[in-house]
Amino acid sequence: MPIIPEIGRKHIRVRLLLIGITVFLWLGVVMHLFPVWWMVATSLKTTAEIYANPIGFIPQEISFASYKLLFGSLTGSKTGMATSLFKYPMTLYVKNSLILALGVLAVQIPSTLLLAYTTSRLHTNRVKQAIFYMCVATMMIPAQVKMVPSFLLLSHFPWPTDYIPMIPFTSIQFPSFSFIGSFWGVILPVTFNSYNFLLLKNFFDSIDKEYIEAARIDGCSEISIITQIMLPLARPIIAFTCYVAFVNSWNNFMGPWIILQNDQEKWPLAVIVFQLQQYLVNSGAQQATSEASEALRASGAGYNALMALALIECIPVMLLFMFFREQIMKGVKMKGLKA
Repeated sequence: MPIIPEIGRKHIRVRLLLIGITVFLWLGVVMHLFPVWWMVATSLKTTAEIYANPIGFIPQEISFASYKLLFGSLTGSKTGMATSLFKYPMTLYVKNSLILALGVLAVQIPSTLLLAYTTSRLHTNRVKQAIFYMCVATMMIPAQVKMVPSFLLLSHFPWPTDYIPMIPFTSIQFPSFSFIGSFWGVILPVTFNSYNFLLLKNFFDSIDKEYIEAARIDGCSEISIITQIMLPLARPIIAFTCYVAFVNSWNNFMGPWIILQNDQEKWPLAVIVFQLQQYLVNSGAQQATSEASEALRASGAGYNALMALALIECIPVMLLFMFFREQIMKGVKMKGLKA
């Protein structure tokens, strides 16, 4: 049902109000799409044009030099920047990003879903409240604060310190493992996500108990209840949580940058974007010598390459949303998101 009936829209004041609302909404759409357009336009500029006219919204001369550099010259053989940053082909960085994102999905979603279901349906009220408050408390601690203890824990797992105790009555240390420099060091710290936990728990709380009681009377185990009843009902909210987990992992650069350190062969695309940005800021290409400037312009290695790389990084996220748009939007509209 429309907010303003069709009859009332004929009044001049109502028409002016509708026109004002429409203009305001379209202005918001343009403001949101403007950065995307500027990113695309900058990626199609030449390096010389960027330094001459960095605010230009339309490229005077369309150039694909930055895309050619990213896809064909990332072997460290043409520019000094390629030697220091791009030691491996673009496909390797994309593959690393996919490995990390899919690994996070494979670990985070099942563990968070099972905890949400057990908290909602299996525990007593006191245990439910205790688990709920503990999960909410994790949201109050900034991720940057948790990095130091997480790094120590991953360095000498399962000991959160560099001092590993001895086995009692022996001179042998307890066993420890280091996940620094491996993909598991990036995946394990995000095994649980409190935001997705709240969404899933609120959804399970909204399901009638009769479904579960009837399944238990029929002899179904809790695993069967989850796989045959809960998962089909929770498909939209699971799609939304999977999308959130994928986007967070795909865009995460600080965790891989700290854990993987200088092992560029395992860097995801987000770390490459950050490193390229730092290189361009620190190198001062605008004030470089004429020979360095000419080398940058010839190779397409400038802020146009940065925008092209950022645009490439956005493509998987947009494709994922397009393919699963219906389920994701249903998940957004469900009651679980209103918690």
